[in-house]
Amino acid sequence: MQISDKIIRRKKNSRIAITSRIRLARNLAGHKFANAASLDEMREILRVCADALGKTKKFKNAAYFNMSEISDFSRELLLEDRAISRELTENTEAKAAFVSKDKRTSAMINEEDHLRIQTMSEGLSLASIWRSINLLDDAIEEHLEFAFSSSYGYLTACPTNVGTGMRASVMLHLPALVMSEQMDKIVRGVNQLGMVVRGANGEGSDSYGSFFQLSNQQTLGISEGDIVKKITRFAKKLSEFEVNARQKLRQENPAVLADKIERARAVLCACRLVDTAEATMCLSHLRMAADMGLFEGGDALIDKLDKLILQIRPSHLQEFFNVFKCSALERDEMRAKFLNKEVSALFGKKKLSK
Repeated sequence: MQISDKIIRRKKNSRIAITSRIRLARNLAGHKFANAASLDEMREILRVCADALGKTKKFKNAAYFNMSEISDFSRELLLEDRAISRELTENTEAKAAFVSKDKRTSAMINEEDHLRIQTMSEGLSLASIWRSINLLDDAIEEHLEFAFSSSYGYLTACPTNVGTGMRASVMLHLPALVMSEQMDKIVRGVNQLGMVVRGANGEGSDSYGSFFQLSNQQTLGISEGDIVKKITRFAKKLSEFEVNARQKLRQENPAVLADKIERARAVLCACRLVDTAEATMCLSHLRMAADMGLFEGGDALIDKLDKLILQIRPSHLQEFFNVFKCSALERDEMRAKFLNKEVSALFGKKKLSK
């Protein structure tokens, strides 16, 4: 099977890099770290931080969520939106979050550190969001004194964050590398270069759907700008590996590639029960096909698939159906009905390009 001109044209503009995110860890000078502070101290840290964040332009009109005052369901929605971490949903006393209107910027109070500030954007855009979050960091520091050492930089609860306190990450869609069994080798190589590849939701998360997060491990002895450049460079390199793996699959194993894609379509159009992991994997294969130009629709089709991947997550799915209490089996049935309709509308009449 020959590589079409459409695939070659899409190589430079591939949607493999889905989102970029930068997170900064900060702690207040003169206060114990969150894991060593008493509950009264945590409450005081919460009050001081919330007051300071509310004075910044970015968070002045943002949504404020006190973790102990909102429902489990609301916390799960925030988690699925990547606005907060799993840790913030647990042991919720004296913990809170600010989330900007566009949901791209958030600040977590009393997570592992007193403050975890993060911002996200589409595509490979670490340089631009670094400029944005750096301005926000400066604005917050006008109202708070951060724990800082002239020798080590920003002091953090976990030693691995000391220095810049920065984690820069890029979410990558790498299904062809998974299919060609190259990911283990890539993960080992990246680790040796001072970076890490994890599941889509960071440390300890699963990588189902072939979505991976590339981020820095080193925060001490390296500048923020150098971290951004390094992660950007290797995100581009992994994207190139993925494009090459897709081209090789199409050239050498076209039947395997077509089978993966058609099975995914068949499952999502006809299933009666489907869990999040299987549904995400099937949508992942369809997304790869759309990005390769094997289905007509281009970026608009990929955008619709990205939206579906979020909508089928447990809390978002229940919110869509206005069902706030249900069993896992009932949710799997809802997900199947939802995807039967949506995927049939998107792909039912589309032919897979040869």
